[in-house]
Amino acid sequence: MPVAVLALLVLLPLALAVVVALVVIALAHRPSGREQLATPSSALAAARRHAGGIDALAWVGLVAALVVIQALTPSLTSGLGTGVLIGLTPTLAGATFLAVQSVGELTWPRPSGSVRRAPLTPRTVRTIAPVGLRRLTWAWAGGLALVLVACGVASGNGRDIERVWDASSSSAAGPFPGWFFGAPLLAATAVVVVATEIVLRLVARRPAVVDTAPADDLALRTLSSLRVLRGAQLVLAWTLAGVLLVAGSALRSVGTIEVDGVARASVGLVAGGTTLLLLGVAVAVAGPVTILLTAIAAPARGATAAARVLNATSGPVVS
Repeated sequence: MPVAVLALLVLLPLALAVVVALVVIALAHRPSGREQLATPSSALAAARRHAGGIDALAWVGLVAALVVIQALTPSLTSGLGTGVLIGLTPTLAGATFLAVQSVGELTWPRPSGSVRRAPLTPRTVRTIAPVGLRRLTWAWAGGLALVLVACGVASGNGRDIERVWDASSSSAAGPFPGWFFGAPLLAATAVVVVATEIVLRLVARRPAVVDTAPADDLALRTLSSLRVLRGAQLVLAWTLAGVLLVAGSALRSVGTIEVDGVARASVGLVAGGTTLLLLGVAVAVAGPVTILLTAIAAPARGATAAARVLNATSGPVVS
Protein backbone atom coordinates (compact mmCIF):
# COMPACT_ATOMS: atom_id res chain seq x y z
CA MET A 1 0.00 0.00 0.00
CA PRO A 2 1.38 3.47 -0.82
CA VAL A 3 2.80 5.40 2.12
CA ALA A 4 0.47 8.33 1.41
CA VAL A 5 -2.61 6.10 1.63
CA LEU A 6 -1.39 4.47 4.84
CA ALA A 7 -0.69 7.87 6.37
CA LEU A 8 -4.17 9.03 5.41
CA LEU A 9 -5.74 5.99 7.07
CA VAL A 10 -3.85 6.81 10.26
CA LEU A 11 -4.19 10.59 10.39
CA LEU A 12 -7.77 10.97 9.22
CA PRO A 13 -9.32 8.97 12.09
CA LEU A 14 -7.08 10.85 14.54
CA ALA A 15 -8.25 14.22 13.23
CA LEU A 16 -11.87 13.09 13.25
CA ALA A 17 -11.50 11.81 16.81
CA VAL A 18 -10.38 15.22 18.04
CA VAL A 19 -13.27 16.99 16.32
CA VAL A 20 -15.86 14.44 17.44
CA ALA A 21 -14.64 14.49 21.04
CA LEU A 22 -14.86 18.29 21.25
CA VAL A 23 -18.33 18.41 19.71
CA VAL A 24 -19.66 15.56 21.82
CA ILE A 25 -18.35 17.06 25.05
CA ALA A 26 -19.95 20.39 24.14
CA LEU A 27 -23.32 18.99 23.02
CA ALA A 28 -23.79 16.00 25.26
CA HIS A 29 -23.23 17.93 28.48
CA ARG A 30 -25.52 20.85 27.76
CA PRO A 31 -28.61 20.85 30.00
CA SER A 32 -31.86 19.83 28.36
CA GLY A 33 -34.95 22.00 28.43
CA ARG A 34 -36.39 19.86 31.20
CA GLU A 35 -33.26 20.23 33.29
CA GLN A 36 -33.22 24.00 32.83
CA LEU A 37 -36.85 24.35 34.05
CA ALA A 38 -36.73 21.83 36.87
CA THR A 39 -35.01 22.28 40.22
CA PRO A 40 -33.24 18.98 40.81
CA SER A 41 -32.34 17.61 44.20
CA SER A 42 -28.77 18.08 45.32
CA ALA A 43 -28.20 14.34 44.87
CA LEU A 44 -29.47 14.42 41.28
CA ALA A 45 -27.37 17.47 40.46
CA ALA A 46 -24.28 15.78 41.90
CA ALA A 47 -25.02 12.61 39.94
CA ARG A 48 -25.35 14.56 36.71
CA ARG A 49 -22.04 16.34 37.35
CA HIS A 50 -20.35 13.04 38.11
CA ALA A 51 -21.70 11.38 34.96
CA GLY A 52 -20.81 14.33 32.74
CA GLY A 53 -17.31 14.65 34.15
CA ILE A 54 -16.57 10.96 33.70
CA ASP A 55 -17.79 11.02 30.11
CA ALA A 56 -15.59 14.01 29.33
CA LEU A 57 -12.59 12.24 30.86
CA ALA A 58 -13.40 9.10 28.88
CA TRP A 59 -13.28 11.03 25.60
CA VAL A 60 -10.05 12.71 26.63
CA GLY A 61 -8.64 9.26 27.37
CA LEU A 62 -9.76 7.95 23.97
CA VAL A 63 -8.10 10.81 22.08
CA ALA A 64 -4.99 10.62 24.25
CA ALA A 65 -4.70 6.88 23.57
CA LEU A 66 -4.92 7.49 19.83
CA VAL A 67 -2.17 10.11 20.00
CA VAL A 68 0.13 8.10 22.27
CA ILE A 69 -0.21 4.85 20.33
CA GLN A 70 0.47 6.52 17.00
CA ALA A 71 3.44 8.41 18.45
CA LEU A 72 4.98 5.30 20.00
CA THR A 73 4.25 2.87 17.14
CA PRO A 74 7.60 3.42 15.32
CA SER A 75 9.55 2.69 18.50
CA LEU A 76 7.38 -0.21 19.64
CA THR A 77 7.39 -2.32 16.51
CA SER A 78 8.44 -2.49 12.88
CA GLY A 79 7.58 -4.31 9.68
CA LEU A 80 4.31 -6.22 9.69
CA GLY A 81 3.94 -5.59 13.41
CA THR A 82 3.39 -1.92 12.61
CA GLY A 83 0.32 -2.84 10.59
CA VAL A 84 -1.06 -4.92 13.44
CA LEU A 85 -0.63 -2.09 15.94
CA ILE A 86 -2.17 0.44 13.57
CA GLY A 87 -5.15 -1.84 13.10
CA LEU A 88 -5.52 -2.25 16.86
CA THR A 89 -5.31 1.49 17.58
CA PRO A 90 -9.07 2.23 17.56
CA THR A 91 -9.93 -0.72 19.80
CA LEU A 92 -7.09 0.07 22.20
CA ALA A 93 -8.39 3.63 22.42
CA GLY A 94 -11.88 2.22 22.92
CA ALA A 95 -10.64 0.04 25.76
CA THR A 96 -9.27 3.18 27.43
CA PHE A 97 -12.61 4.91 26.95
CA LEU A 98 -14.52 2.00 28.50
CA ALA A 99 -12.06 1.69 31.38
CA VAL A 100 -12.67 5.30 32.36
CA GLN A 101 -16.44 4.80 32.06
CA SER A 102 -16.26 1.73 34.30
CA VAL A 103 -14.29 3.64 36.93
CA GLY A 104 -16.97 6.30 36.84
CA GLU A 105 -19.68 3.72 37.49
CA LEU A 106 -17.73 2.02 40.27
CA THR A 107 -17.23 5.39 41.98
CA TRP A 108 -20.88 6.44 41.59
CA PRO A 109 -22.05 8.64 44.51
CA ARG A 110 -23.56 6.48 47.25
CA PRO A 111 -26.68 7.41 49.21
CA SER A 112 -25.89 9.22 52.46
CA GLY A 113 -27.81 10.47 55.45
CA SER A 114 -30.04 8.83 58.02
CA VAL A 115 -33.18 9.05 55.86
CA ARG A 116 -32.75 8.13 52.20
CA ARG A 117 -35.53 7.90 49.65
CA ALA A 118 -34.84 6.18 46.34
CA PRO A 119 -36.90 4.16 43.87
CA LEU A 120 -36.44 0.46 44.50
CA THR A 121 -37.00 -0.75 40.95
CA PRO A 122 -34.87 -3.43 39.25
CA ARG A 123 -33.06 -2.17 36.18
CA THR A 124 -31.65 -4.21 33.32
CA VAL A 125 -29.52 -3.31 30.33
CA ARG A 126 -32.54 -3.90 28.11
CA THR A 127 -34.56 -1.23 29.91
CA ILE A 128 -31.86 1.46 30.09
CA ALA A 129 -29.79 1.13 26.90
CA PRO A 130 -30.96 2.78 23.65
CA VAL A 131 -32.04 -0.17 21.52
CA GLY A 132 -30.98 1.24 18.16
CA LEU A 133 -27.51 2.31 19.29
CA ARG A 134 -26.88 -0.98 21.05
CA ARG A 135 -27.92 -2.90 17.95
CA LEU A 136 -25.67 -0.70 15.80
CA THR A 137 -22.73 -1.45 18.08
CA TRP A 138 -23.34 -5.17 17.73
CA ALA A 139 -23.81 -4.75 13.97
CA TRP A 140 -20.39 -3.10 13.62
CA ALA A 141 -18.84 -5.92 15.65
CA GLY A 142 -20.64 -8.63 13.67
CA GLY A 143 -19.76 -7.05 10.34
CA LEU A 144 -16.15 -6.73 11.41
CA ALA A 145 -16.01 -10.40 12.43
CA LEU A 146 -17.53 -11.53 9.13
CA VAL A 147 -15.14 -9.45 7.04
CA LEU A 148 -12.11 -10.65 9.01
CA VAL A 149 -13.11 -14.30 8.70
CA ALA A 150 -13.72 -13.90 4.96
CA CYS A 151 -10.35 -12.21 4.49
CA GLY A 152 -8.65 -14.87 6.59
CA VAL A 153 -10.07 -17.59 4.37
CA ALA A 154 -9.13 -15.69 1.20
CA SER A 155 -5.51 -15.09 2.24
CA GLY A 156 -3.13 -17.96 1.73
CA ASN A 157 -0.40 -16.81 4.13
CA GLY A 158 -2.46 -14.50 6.33
CA ARG A 159 -0.62 -11.37 5.22
CA ASP A 160 -1.48 -10.74 1.55
CA ILE A 161 -3.88 -11.78 -1.21
CA GLU A 162 -2.71 -13.74 -4.25
CA ARG A 163 -4.18 -14.11 -7.74
CA VAL A 164 -3.02 -16.84 -10.12
CA TRP A 165 -3.53 -15.68 -13.69
CA ASP A 166 -2.19 -18.71 -15.50
CA ALA A 167 0.46 -21.41 -15.15
CA SER A 168 3.31 -18.93 -15.58
CA SER A 169 2.07 -15.73 -13.94
CA SER A 170 0.58 -14.69 -10.61
CA SER A 171 0.39 -11.58 -8.50
CA ALA A 172 0.09 -10.74 -4.82
CA ALA A 173 -0.76 -7.59 -2.89
CA GLY A 174 -0.61 -6.61 0.74
CA PRO A 175 -1.03 -5.82 3.47
CA PHE A 176 -4.27 -7.77 3.47
CA PRO A 177 -6.28 -8.49 6.66
CA GLY A 178 -5.71 -12.24 6.70
CA TRP A 179 -5.27 -14.21 9.90
CA PHE A 180 -1.94 -12.56 10.75
CA PHE A 181 -3.74 -9.23 11.12
CA GLY A 182 -7.27 -10.54 11.61
CA ALA A 183 -6.74 -12.75 14.65
CA PRO A 184 -5.59 -9.87 16.91
CA LEU A 185 -8.39 -7.70 15.56
CA LEU A 186 -10.99 -10.39 16.31
CA ALA A 187 -9.70 -10.69 19.86
CA ALA A 188 -9.72 -6.92 20.32
CA THR A 189 -13.26 -6.70 18.95
CA ALA A 190 -14.44 -9.31 21.43
CA VAL A 191 -12.79 -7.38 24.26
CA VAL A 192 -14.55 -4.14 23.28
CA VAL A 193 -17.95 -5.83 22.98
CA VAL A 194 -17.64 -7.65 26.31
CA ALA A 195 -16.31 -4.54 28.06
CA THR A 196 -19.20 -2.49 26.68
CA GLU A 197 -21.76 -4.95 28.04
CA ILE A 198 -20.02 -5.01 31.41
CA VAL A 199 -20.11 -1.21 31.69
CA LEU A 200 -23.79 -1.20 30.69
CA ARG A 201 -24.52 -3.66 33.47
CA LEU A 202 -22.67 -1.42 35.91
CA VAL A 203 -24.94 1.42 34.82
CA ALA A 204 -28.03 -0.71 35.31
CA ARG A 205 -26.99 -1.91 38.78
CA ARG A 206 -25.56 1.29 40.23
CA PRO A 207 -27.31 2.80 43.29
CA ALA A 208 -30.42 4.83 42.56
CA VAL A 209 -30.20 8.59 43.01
CA VAL A 210 -31.90 9.56 46.27
CA ASP A 211 -34.84 11.98 46.42
CA THR A 212 -35.32 11.58 42.68
CA ALA A 213 -38.33 10.53 40.66
CA PRO A 214 -38.01 7.11 39.00
CA ALA A 215 -38.31 8.74 35.57
CA ASP A 216 -35.35 11.04 36.28
CA ASP A 217 -33.23 8.19 37.61
CA LEU A 218 -34.04 6.10 34.54
CA ALA A 219 -33.31 9.03 32.22
CA LEU A 220 -29.89 9.48 33.81
CA ARG A 221 -29.11 5.77 33.39
CA THR A 222 -30.24 5.95 29.76
CA LEU A 223 -27.99 8.95 29.16
CA SER A 224 -25.04 7.13 30.74
CA SER A 225 -25.60 4.03 28.58
CA LEU A 226 -25.96 6.27 25.53
CA ARG A 227 -22.58 7.82 26.26
CA VAL A 228 -20.97 4.40 26.67
CA LEU A 229 -22.39 3.12 23.38
CA ARG A 230 -21.33 6.26 21.49
CA GLY A 231 -17.67 5.56 22.07
CA ALA A 232 -17.96 1.79 21.65
CA GLN A 233 -19.69 1.98 18.28
CA LEU A 234 -17.19 4.59 17.08
CA VAL A 235 -14.08 2.48 17.67
CA LEU A 236 -15.73 -0.61 16.18
CA ALA A 237 -16.88 1.37 13.14
CA TRP A 238 -13.40 2.77 12.57
CA THR A 239 -11.81 -0.65 12.95
CA LEU A 240 -14.23 -2.06 10.39
CA ALA A 241 -13.61 0.91 8.10
CA GLY A 242 -9.85 0.37 8.29
CA VAL A 243 -10.20 -3.32 7.45
CA LEU A 244 -12.44 -2.54 4.48
CA LEU A 245 -10.10 0.14 3.16
CA VAL A 246 -7.00 -2.05 3.45
CA ALA A 247 -8.73 -5.07 1.92
CA GLY A 248 -10.21 -2.99 -0.89
CA SER A 249 -6.87 -1.45 -1.76
CA ALA A 250 -5.20 -4.87 -1.85
CA LEU A 251 -7.94 -6.36 -4.04
CA ARG A 252 -7.64 -3.53 -6.55
CA SER A 253 -3.87 -3.98 -6.64
CA VAL A 254 -3.96 -7.74 -7.11
CA GLY A 255 -6.67 -7.37 -9.73
CA THR A 256 -4.28 -5.90 -12.29
CA ILE A 257 -1.02 -7.22 -13.72
CA GLU A 258 1.28 -6.50 -16.62
CA VAL A 259 2.84 -9.47 -18.42
CA ASP A 260 5.25 -8.91 -21.30
CA GLY A 261 4.02 -5.35 -21.67
CA VAL A 262 0.39 -6.43 -21.81
CA ALA A 263 -1.92 -5.20 -19.05
CA ARG A 264 -4.44 -7.65 -17.69
CA ALA A 265 -7.21 -6.99 -15.22
CA SER A 266 -9.78 -8.95 -13.27
CA VAL A 267 -13.02 -7.03 -13.43
CA GLY A 268 -14.38 -8.90 -10.42
CA LEU A 269 -11.40 -8.14 -8.18
CA VAL A 270 -11.19 -4.49 -9.21
CA ALA A 271 -14.94 -3.99 -8.76
CA GLY A 272 -14.89 -5.82 -5.44
CA GLY A 273 -11.97 -3.74 -4.21
CA THR A 274 -13.69 -0.53 -5.25
CA THR A 275 -16.85 -1.59 -3.44
CA LEU A 276 -14.92 -2.29 -0.26
CA LEU A 277 -13.20 1.09 -0.47
CA LEU A 278 -16.54 2.86 -0.81
CA LEU A 279 -18.00 0.87 2.07
CA GLY A 280 -14.96 1.68 4.19
CA VAL A 281 -15.40 5.41 3.63
CA ALA A 282 -19.13 5.16 4.39
CA VAL A 283 -18.54 3.27 7.65
CA ALA A 284 -15.76 5.67 8.69
CA VAL A 285 -18.18 8.58 8.29
CA ALA A 286 -21.14 6.75 9.85
CA GLY A 287 -19.42 6.38 13.22
CA PRO A 288 -18.94 10.12 13.90
CA VAL A 289 -22.29 10.99 12.30
CA THR A 290 -24.02 8.60 14.71
CA ILE A 291 -22.37 10.35 17.64
CA LEU A 292 -23.40 13.78 16.43
CA LEU A 293 -26.99 12.71 15.82
CA THR A 294 -27.34 11.16 19.27
CA ALA A 295 -25.66 14.17 20.90
CA ILE A 296 -28.09 16.59 19.30
CA ALA A 297 -31.17 14.47 20.07
CA ALA A 298 -32.84 14.64 23.48
CA PRO A 299 -30.91 12.17 25.68
CA ALA A 300 -33.90 10.90 27.63
CA ARG A 301 -36.20 10.38 24.67
CA GLY A 302 -35.58 6.62 24.56
CA ALA A 303 -36.48 6.24 28.24
CA THR A 304 -39.87 7.94 28.15
CA ALA A 305 -41.98 4.86 27.43
CA ALA A 306 -40.14 2.70 29.96
CA ALA A 307 -40.43 5.40 32.62
CA ARG A 308 -44.21 5.42 32.32
CA VAL A 309 -44.34 1.71 33.02
CA LEU A 310 -41.87 1.90 35.89
CA ASN A 311 -43.67 4.80 37.55
CA ALA A 312 -46.76 2.64 37.80
CA THR A 313 -44.94 -0.06 39.75
CA SER A 314 -42.34 1.84 41.78
CA GLY A 315 -42.30 4.37 44.53
CA PRO A 316 -40.00 5.90 47.11
CA VAL A 317 -38.59 3.61 49.78
CA VAL A 318 -37.63 5.04 53.16
CA SER A 319 -34.72 3.42 54.97
